[in-house]
This record gives sequence, structure tokens and C-alpha cells, in this order.
Amino acid sequence: MFKTKKRVFIVEDNLLIRTAVKRALAATEEFELVGEWDDNVGLAKQIGLTRPDILLLDLRLKESDGLEILPELKKNFHLMKIVVYTMKDDMVTFRSAVKAGADGYILKSDNPLTLGASLQVVMDGKFVTSKQFSQNSKKPEGDTKFNSLETSIIEQLKQGHTLAKVLAEANISKEQLEEVLMSLKNKFDVKSFAELVRIIREKVSAA
Repeated sequence: MFKTKKRVFIVEDNLLIRTAVKRALAATEEFELVGEWDDNVGLAKQIGLTRPDILLLDLRLKESDGLEILPELKKNFHLMKIVVYTMKDDMVTFRSAVKAGADGYILKSDNPLTLGASLQVVMDGKFVTSKQFSQNSKKPEGDTKFNSLETSIIEQLKQGHTLAKVLAEANISKEQLEEVLMSLKNKFDVKSFAELVRIIREKVSAA
């Protein structure tokens, strides 16, 4: 019997991440990506046209904040599930997302192959959050806020290494490096790579 796939829409300003999500959903039998957008402007119209079952919402967009638009989206599209899809692994942001009405909170650093299973949990009416976020949120006070890969890259940037050298030293893909840099920009609350490097060189001790 033919099974209708659930429709997913992603709001994300990073093309690499949108592409990764599209590939991950294409590998499932339950979901398909029906729309992509990079900001709040014109978003309501696109949702109305594509009528998704689930919206994947980034929190840092070009001209808007995902947490600020989340309540309005829930009000205007109350049948649509909204799952925050982010690099932010702190409890303050998590609680704010839950309070705003999120149906789930998934970290972009999770294995993309688990995305379909996570979205199925949401469609079953349950709140979903990534295992990695759950582990990070339980760390005792005083633990470093950077994982081992982030710490390594911070140290290389402090030493003035180029991105090409960082990529070679870290032995990761360009997509993985892009995600780590995005995570660092989120954690330092900066928008540009140049500003990230400046903050790291002036203020940060990765040790």
C-alpha cells in the first residue's frame, strides 16, 4: 500500500545544512523536504503554499531570531509541529524554546541519519530532543562549554592558522568544519568568522 510521506519544511540560512537535511530525509520512507527558506520574511506565505507537517527552525537567521518568531508560527499554524534545529546546547535556550511552544529540540551536530527517527517521535505526539543535548545539559557547573573538536579548532585559530590548515589538522570534512564554526559563532554570539577569530585571540583560553 502506498504510504504518504510527511512533509518537512526547513528554515535555515546555511545552504550546506539545508542540503544535508534534504539528503537525510530523502533516505527515509516517512519524510520528504517540501520547502526551504532562510529567514522570516515571506515565511508565512511559503508555509501556506507547502503546508508542511513539520517545520525545522534554526534560531539564528539572517534578519530574525527563531525564538521570537516561534510563538507566532505556532499560533498561525497550530497543526504544524515545530522542531528547533540548532547548535545551541545550553539549558537557557532550550527552556526558552520549550516555553515558546517548540515540539522538539534537535542539535545539528547529531548524526543526520537519526533525523528521520527523531521527527517520527514528534509525529507520534512526543517531545524529542537529541541525546547529545541531554548529555551536555547534565554536565556539572564548571565543565568546559567546548567539546574536544571545538577546543582543538579554537587553539589553532589562536595560533593564526588558516582555515585550510585547520581543516587539514582536524582531519574533518568541509561540512563538519562549517558546522563547528557555526557552533562557535553561536556560543560566542558573533555573526562573522573575522569577529570570531578576534574574540578567540583576544579573550579565550582554550585550555
